[in-house]
Amino acid sequence: MRKHHNKLYYGKYRFKTEFKMPGSLMFYPTTDEYLTKIKGKYQDTKHIIKLADFIMANRKTMKFRFQNRKVIFYSDYKKSLDLIDNFWDFWIGSKTVDPEFSDLGKNTVGCKRLPHGKFEFQVQLKKDTHNFMSENEKQNLWKFITRNKDQFKITSGPVEIFLNGKNNHLFQGYFYVKEEKYLTPVFMMVQNSIDKVIQFRKVGNGSDKKTKR
Repeated sequence: MRKHHNKLYYGKYRFKTEFKMPGSLMFYPTTDEYLTKIKGKYQDTKHIIKLADFIMANRKTMKFRFQNRKVIFYSDYKKSLDLIDNFWDFWIGSKTVDPEFSDLGKNTVGCKRLPHGKFEFQVQLKKDTHNFMSENEKQNLWKFITRNKDQFKITSGPVEIFLNGKNNHLFQGYFYVKEEKYLTPVFMMVQNSIDKVIQFRKVGNGSDKKTKR
């Protein structure tokens, strides 16, 4: 029976970092020869070139796999931060797969840095958000965000143009919230549209807690 990936990499690669990256399914086989061909074929796609280069330069210090349009890396802590810095726009989560941290709960992850340096919460919207959020709810949320710009950060173009009324459809997305007290009005306005809220906490041992609310 094949070992579970988390158990397989205990001891050497204690950090699991995941990315949802367009085009990642083409990265097979993952030999240097094949990745070089991909670079030649997709010269105008920067993240594809960057991912191929990163794998070829670091394959001896990490393990990786491609699954359901996700790129999943197993590495040490320093390499996990390097991955996040290089592919920040595609990062969807990290966690420690070291049994030493098993008492922190199933949604605990390892990371020192809050998203964009200061945002503690990530509000993830439901799939096909436009089917759950009314026009009035959307307008109220957008007005609240624009009145409190220091407390919110929208990194996704589709989320922004949906909330500001320039597009009527949003198939999925998220935005960041700096302080917990701003979550309450967000829930009051668009509770039916929220899939979950991820909480990041800086902790002394170098891991973020990522908790599903």
